[in-house]
Amino acid sequence: MTRKDEGKMAEHQRTPQLDSLVESAQSAIASAAERSSFVLPYSAPDHRPNPAVEPFDTVRGYLLGASGLLLLLTSLALPSGLHGRAPSSLLDTSLVHSVLWPATAIALVLSAAFSLRRDQLSARRQRIISVYSIPATAMMACAITLASGFLAISAAILATIASLLSLYGVLQLNRNTARNRLERWATDAPVSFFAGSSLVYALQLWFAAAGWNDGGQGLPAVVVAAGISVVAAAFAHSERGRHAFASGFGICMIAAAIQGWLNESAPLWVCAVWIFMALLVFLMAENRRFQISHAEHRAQRGKPIEF
Repeated sequence: MTRKDEGKMAEHQRTPQLDSLVESAQSAIASAAERSSFVLPYSAPDHRPNPAVEPFDTVRGYLLGASGLLLLLTSLALPSGLHGRAPSSLLDTSLVHSVLWPATAIALVLSAAFSLRRDQLSARRQRIISVYSIPATAMMACAITLASGFLAISAAILATIASLLSLYGVLQLNRNTARNRLERWATDAPVSFFAGSSLVYALQLWFAAAGWNDGGQGLPAVVVAAGISVVAAAFAHSERGRHAFASGFGICMIAAAIQGWLNESAPLWVCAVWIFMALLVFLMAENRRFQISHAEHRAQRGKPIEF
């Protein structure tokens, strides 16, 4: 009997039950293929090989380290606020700045050392992020220097520019997702924490420049801070570095509330608002993590992603 005759006999032996089983198996295979190729609810990590190393890549890493060292030396040698006038600002974060800025600077120096690794030297996300983190760190060091000399307006302008640059750097983190956990801790966390804390520090300097340093300016100060907190909540509701950003912002706001309550420089209701804004930003970061986890689980089950 030839192979062709065997095939004809097999076709005659097929039953409706067998056809149904075959169709069910084919449907299950197609469904499994769809689930294995689901669309991520965020920008997927770029696992392409790094571009060729260029001379600027090494210079970039050293510049980031130098700016971090400048911030470290400045924060250790100079006061981080307008301490010569008490109270200098209704939003006073000096309770933590003597520790916060040196710790942030050390983290940025370590991040610069990480960027000089062979697998990070020419990485695309390192090239993009450093463009904003280097000048932001250097400008914040200059802002602290000017603030220690009671030049509130100049310090506030520089701190605001540094905050905007660091916030744009956080956006670049979201568009160029970290490829592994080490990149998230060594690159995303220092930049995001710096962005959150610098946002509050810039607000403190603007309050000092405007003369908002007692309870009489509590209402306008709360309104302005609420607007800034909405922006911070939006960044905390993003992809990578959201918890580090929320931590930097929240620690500074809670420190301002404690400082205002201990020194009686801010009304109790204003201190309560500072704490509420800090908790709001933390809540937005946690909400985003839940949304991403929920969307990933739905996508793995072959269901549409819902936010």
